Amino acid sequence: MEQERLVVHEEKLVERELLHQEALKNKIKVTKQEIDKVMETSEGKYPSHEKFLEDVLEEGETIENYRERLAYDMLVNKLTAKRYEDLKKEFSPEEIEQFHQQNTQLFAQPESVHIGHILLNIEEDGDAKEWEEGKKKLLKLRESKKDFRELAKEYSECPTGKKGGDLGFVPRGRLFQPLELAAFKLKIDEISQPIESNAGIHLIKLYERRPQGFIPPYDEIKELVEQAAKTHQAQQIYQDYIVEIQSKATVKLFDYSD
Repeated sequence: MEQERLVVHEEKLVERELLHQEALKNKIKVTKQEIDKVMETSEGKYPSHEKFLEDVLEEGETIENYRERLAYDMLVNKLTAKRYEDLKKEFSPEEIEQFHQQNTQLFAQPESVHIGHILLNIEEDGDAKEWEEGKKKLLKLRESKKDFRELAKEYSECPTGKKGGDLGFVPRGRLFQPLELAAFKLKIDEISQPIESNAGIHLIKLYERRPQGFIPPYDEIKELVEQAAKTHQAQQIYQDYIVEIQSKATVKLFDYSD
């Protein structure tokens, strides 16, 4: 397995070098200003300049070495981006639907539940009386005959309250654990008991449950399908370009293991 990983890594390095040489041959350039901008954007994600350097510099590397490595990657990315822009095609609605039909398993979903909730915001350090009163209020709402979505619009203090507290389909691992445990145990149209979280107290209602591997209707995931079709096209353009460049190149690999 380790040998296979090494082979794949080596192949990727060869691909990048071939693309880099192709970029130079096509007189593609990266300016100092472009490199500065990328570095500035990257560094902005770190709390300090030191932390940035600690993360991006390889052992024994200087900032100039890093800029050279960055310029190398930017050249390759510019080349492949230009190739994609030159060859990409727009998809018709029929082609997107056909892509969906031919690749349905790409859109299989994890087990998920469609839920709505009502939240009463209470600070974690709020006094016991405030928490108790919140629970009592939600218990009264739970017994109400009024539509849950209308109750959410009226009483929920979560921004989702404006749309009836609807959280859509939520897979496992996305919710605060006590909320998840309750949500996945509920029966259809059942409303939970009040549940405490670090945000306050919730009521959850289950509207629908989807099993592992469920494939949503096309109309529901149309935008996702279109994006997947574009990604597939970009990957194909890239792979075809690699094959084209390799067919014109002479590659020699040396074994330094001895």
